[in-house]
Amino acid sequence: MRVFSGTWMRHSGDFWGGFAAMLVALPAAVAFGVTVYSAISPQYAAFGVLAGILGATALGLIAPTFGGTDRLISAPCAPAAAVLSAFAIQFVAQGVPPVPVVLMMTVLGILTGLIQILIGFLGIGKLIKYIPYPVVSGYLSGVGLIIIGSQLPKFAGAPAGSFWLEVLLTPHHWDWRGLAIGGVTMLAMLLAPKLTKTVPGTIIGILAGILTYAGIASTDSSMLQLSGNSLVVGSLGASSEGYFELITERWNQIGELKLS
Repeated sequence: MRVFSGTWMRHSGDFWGGFAAMLVALPAAVAFGVTVYSAISPQYAAFGVLAGILGATALGLIAPTFGGTDRLISAPCAPAAAVLSAFAIQFVAQGVPPVPVVLMMTVLGILTGLIQILIGFLGIGKLIKYIPYPVVSGYLSGVGLIIIGSQLPKFAGAPAGSFWLEVLLTPHHWDWRGLAIGGVTMLAMLLAPKLTKTVPGTIIGILAGILTYAGIASTDSSMLQLSGNSLVVGSLGASSEGYFELITERWNQIGELKLS
């Protein structure tokens, strides 16, 4: 019993650190996935949720296997989500059907991963110190603005497919329930560091948002349903067996893509 207690004390930090990272990374991955796939079509938002969850899971399994960096956590990448969104928007504007766009984004992700592995082996990442700080800062600021713009319609509870500027100019499309849930989440995240240093503010914000949703849903039965509920992404449209079939089907479709 004493041995078990000593082992737990040594690894409890790893457990709570991993648990906190999971609670932060998964919602971020879901948000990034929805951002990217909603750019293809609002109906593809559920695929974005699935892609975000699977991507974060794969990252959490692969990154520790090959080592990592001390004091850093491998997590979904906001700049990558912004670049993929622009990639999707460009092809949709050209009239490319949704399915080929999804396949090309998958191929792009695979090629990007292979290039990053090559860069790591060659040590090219050291060249980042020669890139001016304003360039990096400006790029990341632009990424942040793109993500904020993609999340504004969801924050306001606007209809699916709404553009952020259109949402800002049409307050009658706002849903007070979405504003309340988002507002409480943000407020909890901002105030959390002043109350406790043990639990990350992001986790407290997520819990506050969930409790706010549950509280409003107790007086509004429509929030307990998936169909017609603009505050949730909706059903992913597949069973546990269907997820595996969806992945294998997508992989087979990639093999059928032409080089052009």
